[in-house]
Parts: sequence; structure tokens; C-alpha cells
Amino acid sequence: MAELPKWQKKTKNKKIWYEFSFNPKVKIFQGTRYFNPLCELNGEFMDLIQIHSSVIHKARKDIKLVGDGFFTDKKGFNLSIRTADCLPMIFYHPKEEILALLHAGWKGTALLIAKKFLLNMKELYNLEFKDWEVALGPCIDFLNYEVGKRVFEFFDKFNIDGIKKKNDRYFLDLEEANIGIIKKYGIVKIYPFPEKTYTSKLFYSYRKGDTERNITVGVIES
Repeated sequence: MAELPKWQKKTKNKKIWYEFSFNPKVKIFQGTRYFNPLCELNGEFMDLIQIHSSVIHKARKDIKLVGDGFFTDKKGFNLSIRTADCLPMIFYHPKEEILALLHAGWKGTALLIAKKFLLNMKELYNLEFKDWEVALGPCIDFLNYEVGKRVFEFFDKFNIDGIKKKNDRYFLDLEEANIGIIKKYGIVKIYPFPEKTYTSKLFYSYRKGDTERNITVGVIES
């Protein structure tokens, strides 16, 4: 059996970043404190006005979109999202060559943004759920992501994975929660990220007081 692709750490001239490839033409660049893909890569970039929602768009160059996810089947479209503890999710459908980036914080996860994306793609293009591949970018670890009791009760009530209680405190594992959501749709090719934002020196973390953001960029190359 062929080895599944993994995130690869890259270094050059004191710049450090990660790259991932679903195949030779579909590239993902994960920025760090020491590498901003918007400054380092060539081409025109599309981003979102992110609002911690489950709103998803088809990517367009002619308008600034408001939401937390977008997708494209066009080559050369550089999609980008910004996170600093929330979970970047990168979806790719190899048969139809559709690439999507989602921003999943606790609100987006509670609103089931990953589920909504999969259902939208099924409705629009009749795509089989099991054919999707998903790479996960860097997010905060659950031990450092304490949430309120109401968040705990919401996740617990609707049986969303990843919510934990410890010594009367409540914690959320964004990665576990979203993996649980997409696995219910038969997705098995899931590629986790090797580091967490709060515990790594490479990444910005909102919980550590950072105001900058880590940039995730995805593109289907021509």
C-alpha cells in the first residue's frame, strides 16, 4: 500500500513553513510566524471577510466575499484563510478537481460548517462524500482551549465530538470534533497537522495574546 501524503516542513534562509500536496498539481502552503504565503508566493490571492459562521461561497475574483469557506475548480486560483487557534480545513475532490478551504473555530464547528460544505457539494454537483480528501492545518490543542459551560452543553446536547470536562472546567478539541463530523460521511483520507498553535513556537496563537494570523493557501496549479 502506498504511503499517504504528509505535511512537510520546509526551511530556507531562516524562513519556515509547511507544504502539503494532494497530488503534484494541488498544493497547500501553511504559513507560520516566519513565512507569510501572501508575501512569499506569486499570483493573485483570494480571501474572505471571516465572521465565524458556516457561510460558504464559490470563489470569485470580482467581489470580496463574507463567510468562512470557499471552493473552486479553477486552476490558478489561490485561496487563502487566516487562523490563530481555529482549525483550517482543506478539502479536495480528486475526481472533479474541486478545492475548498474552511475556517472552523468553535462557532463554525458548532454550526457544522464541514457538514454543510459536504451537503452543498452533494446538492450542487452530486459528489460522493467518501471521495473527498481532507487536510487539517494547525489549531490549538484541547488542553489549552478552555470554553464556557454553555459551549460544553451545546456540543454535548447535539452529540458533537471533542468536548471534554475536567475538574469542573470545559475544553474543546477542534480537530477531534471536525474529524468526527466528516467521518460520519465516510471520509477516510484525513491528513492531520503535526503541530499545535499554542504549544508550537512557529505559529501565532490568539490564546497566547498574538494579534497576527497564520495564513493557509491552497491552489490547483495549471
